[in-house]
Amino acid sequence: MAKSRARQYLWLCVVAALASFLGGFTVGWFSKPLKVAVTSTDSPQNLRSQLLSEMKAENIKSFLRSFTELPHLAGTEQNLLLAKKIQTQWQKFGLDSAKLVHYDVLLSYPNKTNANYISVLDEHGVEIFKTSYLEPPPEGYENVKNVVPPYNAFSPQGMPEGELIYVNYARTEDFFKLERELNINCTGKIVIARYGKIFRGNKVKNAMLAGAKGIILYSDPADYSAPGVQPYPKGWNLPGTGVQRGNVLNLNGAGDPLTPGYPAKGTSSLLQVATTNMLENRFLASMMLCLILTIKQMLIQPGKK
Repeated sequence: MAKSRARQYLWLCVVAALASFLGGFTVGWFSKPLKVAVTSTDSPQNLRSQLLSEMKAENIKSFLRSFTELPHLAGTEQNLLLAKKIQTQWQKFGLDSAKLVHYDVLLSYPNKTNANYISVLDEHGVEIFKTSYLEPPPEGYENVKNVVPPYNAFSPQGMPEGELIYVNYARTEDFFKLERELNINCTGKIVIARYGKIFRGNKVKNAMLAGAKGIILYSDPADYSAPGVQPYPKGWNLPGTGVQRGNVLNLNGAGDPLTPGYPAKGTSSLLQVATTNMLENRFLASMMLCLILTIKQMLIQPGKK
């Protein structure tokens, strides 16, 4: 009899939760504001024309120049100064608010005093080629300081040595072709891959899965140098001595590696999210807690309510 009452109580909880949800959905649906008739002056065509009239090539060029003139690596002082500059501009543009919010993000920086490099050794172990620590500055940037050395963020430390194997774009199909059709094994080798087609972090992941101990990434002119276009700053082609910078962290866009998928607000981030969800859904949370406790009680003490 007690078990039957417990089941009745459980079903009452379920029905109450469902009724609450349907009631809230109905109220929310019928309380939506009515659509305001669009006047001829606010038509999509007029709004589009207004928006396009505000866009000027010289303004876009000026803003891009201002944002990219100096290095502003995330987490650096120059990056903060640029953020404050953008905040001031947005406030002048009439936005209701423009706030700077602090986040605790795990970042990766290069060693400026002992930067990474790639070298080629002959059969006697003598170094016959070595990459430079910095690119030659393009015209007009000779006096720019604090340029970030070429590096890929979140790359592990190490000094791998091994034979070189070219793996195209380091895609899955590229490694399959090497192993299955050409019978070339990448285990213990250093692979050379060109940028493009897939995210650089996936290139590193694929190389690891293939057993490689290191990977060299480079920008192929076939992908980054359009015919008839001059290199930057006279054109938009990548200079021959230019090096891409990015990260190889493979989190599928989950953000900060310490709090993947959540705001990087330190160790309390997950607790804050859970608390916020509970506060925003008080009734449903209490009903779910009621159901969980009832089911737990029935499992532990089946003969009692």
